[in-house]
Amino acid sequence: MIYRCKNCDYKTWIKRARCPKCGAIEFDEIQGDNKGYLLVSWKLTATPDGFEDVYWLCLININGTKVFCRSLKEPKGVMIIKDNGICEPM
Repeated sequence: MIYRCKNCDYKTWIKRARCPKCGAIEFDEIQGDNKGYLLVSWKLTATPDGFEDVYWLCLININGTKVFCRSLKEPKGVMIIKDNGICEPM
């Protein structure tokens, strides 16, 4: 789900108490696709304790909103984000 600030139209994937752009507190919830296009990814091989040994950080574009997610599979093309924030290629 994407959240849109009612004051300035700033969009974010993360629910926030205040808009980071204008400080407003009212947001609309935009229901829609969890699918987006991969913009860039980084393969991590030195990961924190408690995480997988190798994963990818991905920046994807969902309807004009840039979203970070973590993928356990090599990302490519169209990605889908699950409710837990993990994404995977379609």
